[in-house]
Amino acid sequence: MINNNCTTDAHGRNTNPYWKCGSCGTTFQELSSPEVCPSCKQHCEFKDVTCYSPDCGGPGNIDPRLV
Repeated sequence: MINNNCTTDAHGRNTNPYWKCGSCGTTFQELSSPEVCPSCKQHCEFKDVTCYSPDCGGPGNIDPRLV
């Protein structure tokens, strides 16, 4: 996972959303989706795969239902 522009909670955990590249499938945390994938270097669509509910661990986790 690639991690840039990290924001953290009171416990020091990264709270940035997780993004998944629609082309190569790389998952990374960043404040917002980039224009170019940091892995495949292509202009891709990015899907927010962050968990936003307690049943999958809450923010700071990837929602396995979205990957």
